[in-house]
Amino acid sequence: MTRRDFSAALAAAVASPNLESGGRSPVVLLRAIAGASLPATLEIEIALPEKMRDGLWELRTYTGALPMLGSRLAEVFPRAGIRPLSGRTRGPDLTYLIPFEDLTARDRAWTVLNADPEWIRARTEFQRYHFGLYKVA
Repeated sequence: MTRRDFSAALAAAVASPNLESGGRSPVVLLRAIAGASLPATLEIEIALPEKMRDGLWELRTYTGALPMLGSRLAEVFPRAGIRPLSGRTRGPDLTYLIPFEDLTARDRAWTVLNADPEWIRARTEFQRYHFGLYKVA
């Protein structure tokens, strides 16, 4: 995934009507903390909940996803405590912007998810994934 593709995926993931509250939302600068091939900083237009100022943001893209993957993830993610702010399909790719309180909460959620039998079956529905971790700058 190129930096341009990643930036477009991020912009698409957060450009969700349910996140906006009339007019333009404030711009938030996110600084990369993991993801060597990702942009060092990203600007997103989002009304940021105060509790997320100290939180962690994960942008995760599943490439080569089968069409039914989105609905499967909508069922599986909440059981692990993963609650994406938005999801976006772009061709065969599925991108989510997922907030976490901190790295511990993120690690706990992905550990629970990786043990879920339905997630284990769903992993066959995409070719690979990319992710980047960000904090508010």
